[in-house]
Amino acid sequence: MTLPGFALAVHVLAVVWWIGGLAFVTLVFLPALRHGLDDDPRRLFSAIEHRFSRQARLAVVLTGLSGAYLLYALHAWAWLTIPRFWWLQAMIAYWLVFALALFVAEPLGVFERLLGRGDDPRRAWGYFHRLHALLLLAGVIIVGGAVAGSHGL
Repeated sequence: MTLPGFALAVHVLAVVWWIGGLAFVTLVFLPALRHGLDDDPRRLFSAIEHRFSRQARLAVVLTGLSGAYLLYALHAWAWLTIPRFWWLQAMIAYWLVFALALFVAEPLGVFERLLGRGDDPRRAWGYFHRLHALLLLAGVIIVGGAVAGSHGL
């Protein structure tokens, strides 16, 4: 196996782990918390999020490192200026959103404050869930575009 082939395998597996985790959180975990399947949803969210965030951070780091290496190894920097490679620019922007969320906003407690503010925790959980759903939809579109675009469609 070539080094670019290995990097591509790492890249795809990291993205699968990252987006798969986002799908689980969005489609299973947050709905369960929002619909009262736990007496203390903030406590449960914090406990699970603490464990999951380490995995998400690792997946995002591996995605970024392998993606940057692939751009270098394939001499693909010019692709960033070609409109038909929109998915590549979208991937990078999407990665930046998650890198900032996981490595800046989360450690600063932004999400905890968001969930704890206001008089209506149901509204805050609803907002948080919708945000995750939007991020998941964007991720699915970008991944689908990347697969189609990298195979000439």
